[in-house]
Amino acid sequence: MLTKEELAGKSATELAVLCQRIADNPSDYYTSIANDAKALKLEWVRLQTSPNPDYEKQKTIEAEKLALKTRMVEFLASTL
Repeated sequence: MLTKEELAGKSATELAVLCQRIADNPSDYYTSIANDAKALKLEWVRLQTSPNPDYEKQKTIEAEKLALKTRMVEFLASTL
């Protein structure tokens, strides 16, 4: 079992992979947990874009990525 600190040290990509593993194994978790994991992974996929030439838009995207990483860490820490 990974600690919250260990999860925080992982990249967003690694966290998304862990979420996908949970989503792929709903029999190991409650369905709602698997669905939450899938939603986090899909949000991560949505944010994987080329850098936006508009600096303000890019700052917004980066803030969304950071917030998502924080939510994934919290979710995984309580799930794993």
